[in-house]
Amino acid sequence: MLNSRRLILAHFWLAFGVFGVALVLGAWQMFVRSPLHTWISDPEWYYRSVTAHGTIMGYVFPTLVAMGFGYAISESSLAQPLIGRRWAWAGFALILIGAVMAIVPVALGRATVLYTFYPPLIGNAFYYIGVVLVVVGSWIWVALMSINMRAWKKANPGRPVPLPMFANVAGSYLWAWTAVGAALELLFQIIPVALGLTSMINVGLARVFFSWTLHAIVYFWLVPTYIAYYTILPRAIGGRIYSDAMMRLAFITFLVVAMPIGIHHTFGDPQVGAGFKFIHSTFTALVALPTLITVFTICASVEVAGRLRGGRGLLGWLAALPWNNPIMLASALSFV
Repeated sequence: MLNSRRLILAHFWLAFGVFGVALVLGAWQMFVRSPLHTWISDPEWYYRSVTAHGTIMGYVFPTLVAMGFGYAISESSLAQPLIGRRWAWAGFALILIGAVMAIVPVALGRATVLYTFYPPLIGNAFYYIGVVLVVVGSWIWVALMSINMRAWKKANPGRPVPLPMFANVAGSYLWAWTAVGAALELLFQIIPVALGLTSMINVGLARVFFSWTLHAIVYFWLVPTYIAYYTILPRAIGGRIYSDAMMRLAFITFLVVAMPIGIHHTFGDPQVGAGFKFIHSTFTALVALPTLITVFTICASVEVAGRLRGGRGLLGWLAALPWNNPIMLASALSFV
């Protein structure tokens, strides 16, 4: 039984609440770009919706899902109460406050800068401060995941960290590193200008800082899905994980190669050297390695379940899978 049930559900309820708002905004963008009544085709309202939609889907929604999922994994896989529950609530509060603080100026038309907020376009300072609060709140989660894993290892010397928690902590470390770029850009480049403290901004440096976050953030979004594939799916369909070592290798590789990859988004920027662009492009290509390991391991785990259920022949195990199980069906459809 999860002792932090209210904490976990609060993260998920808020996540899907803002997701509902993002769905409406996405539909609105479709109507704006459609040949309907001219009153809908308002560029100002369009860019407000794009900025709000991107901010929610880029920073708020996936972060809340990862945090709630991470707290659930910590208690269920480590079989111990969550350490630092008050700090976890503080992180949740920071994200809630930050999300509201960021969306209000967007709704008022004072921060239509898109979720990438590339300078020299500058919006209302409260938008940027709100995004920073979301990041700081998520870093509390990162710290708590490390603290809980360390406490478990001290109480269980010599035992390997349970697979779900291992992957969860790897994902939290990836996010901790990924968010640094955007945080540096906001704190030292954009917010001082937005507050009127300075009139100068290094646009090239700001773009490099954001490229630090721009690509690796995508892999942070994927981590909870990968954890579900590896740990929930095989158990739900009566199988087992094909290889413990391959799963751990996939997440370690992900953590290593997904960090230095953002600069390949600045190929047209003259301030970035060709050597760095080449290195980041190489690491971007290497992301295929943990991806292929994941695809193979998941498919092999599902095949094990199918054969345990009586599947025979080259593809007979597919028909033997429990397709009436929502977890099995949802996982298969997510691959498609």
